[in-house]
Amino acid sequence: MALKQISLTIPENLLNATKDYSKEFGYRNVQEFILELVRNRVLFENIERYQKIEQDMKRGKNVKKFSQKDAVKYLKSL
Repeated sequence: MALKQISLTIPENLLNATKDYSKEFGYRNVQEFILELVRNRVLFENIERYQKIEQDMKRGKNVKKFSQKDAVKYLKSL
């Protein structure tokens, strides 16, 4: 997995609070803390979205009839 560097600009008071939080909760640095936040947000939102789709399907709500190939294509588009 290739790593990419990004630049992030945030208000100084938020950066200071982030540094304090990172230190208090044992993160090696602010970058590690921010990376975990992003990772968790992306993963949890995907899980929640798929759970909602599954619940809707069980209820027959917003259910479309697809072939297996079309179903995979549809899920990838979400």
